[in-house]
Amino acid sequence: PPSLPPALAGPSRKDLICRRGMRDGMRDRRPPAQKYSKLHETPPPLRAPKVPKKDLALSLGLFFVGIMFLLAGASTFWHVSFSEALPFTMLGSLCFIPGAYHTWIFYMIFKKVPGYSYDMITSYAS
Repeated sequence: PPSLPPALAGPSRKDLICRRGMRDGMRDRRPPAQKYSKLHETPPPLRAPKVPKKDLALSLGLFFVGIMFLLAGASTFWHVSFSEALPFTMLGSLCFIPGAYHTWIFYMIFKKVPGYSYDMITSYAS
């Protein structure tokens, strides 16, 4: 077959393979280098946030007072009666549940577990 001039011959086999590879997303065998890999990360704070000491004391106080009332309720239940143990048990549970919850949050913050912060503590101080 007669050879055609390069302008009329069309793309070569190599050009077709390269174009097909680019169309299929196979531009290069290496993964593209990321220019800004840490673009959406925030820098660490310069200082650690202050520990809300009053909230920590309140949560530990509720925790331990709740334990004491629950133990008193259990002791009263075993030695006297259920009806006399009920107030101790109710007061103990009302103190223990929020105290244990907030004490757990403070514990996780002190261990620096990701996802826990002082924003999770409900504070009534201005």
